[in-house]
Amino acid sequence: MDKKVVKTQGKQGAAAPKPRRKRLSPEERRGQIVAAARSLFAAEGTDNVSMRKIANRVGITQAAIYQHFENKEAIFFVIIEGFFADLLAALETAIEQETEPLRRLRSGMRAYVDYGLSRPEEYRLVFMTPMSGLVRAGLAVPRTDEALHSPSPGSLAFDVLDRAVRDVALAGRTRYADTDLLAEAVWAAMHGIVSLLITHDLFPWTDRERLADFQLDLVFRGLLHDKCPMRQGMAGTF
Repeated sequence: MDKKVVKTQGKQGAAAPKPRRKRLSPEERRGQIVAAARSLFAAEGTDNVSMRKIANRVGITQAAIYQHFENKEAIFFVIIEGFFADLLAALETAIEQETEPLRRLRSGMRAYVDYGLSRPEEYRLVFMTPMSGLVRAGLAVPRTDEALHSPSPGSLAFDVLDRAVRDVALAGRTRYADTDLLAEAVWAAMHGIVSLLITHDLFPWTDRERLADFQLDLVFRGLLHDKCPMRQGMAGTF
């Protein structure tokens, strides 16, 4: 057989070279890492996820992940900031659609619940994680000098609801004068219904939507004074 033919056949039978993998930009790689960590944190809990495990999920070496984040806490911070930034946008959109103080607050309360229920795993991570120090840092703890001079998305989100409560109080609609306490009670009620529904999603709730509205109305009726028209209008529903 002609040697040229044999040589040609050898080339034709050789395996085709593998296509080169696209090199991601630092921003794209960081996004990959954050997405992988978010999924792992939600599935396995923050304590059971290591940087090596996150790197394996992304498909990079453990050394490579440290080029983007110094530890898993730093990744968690990014998740917290993104969660609160989107929550802030949802609250502002809901409240800006109303002009009357009572309706602005009620709309904001419902928006908070809807947002939490739409992102249950992230909500669980941010508000129901044992890494409380991270939540504190991500929220920047409202009403502190730190939050006033360098507000985080978390403190800004809380401030939207805080201002809405204060506006209702300034309009003379509440039965309590302590607006700090009122704002915290409103937040506690919203967090309660969200955390309950996402934690016990298999419970045979009668109607999740009606339950959420009913819970918020109970809180709303409780903070308004007896002569407030909106409270009187709710009287027949309880």
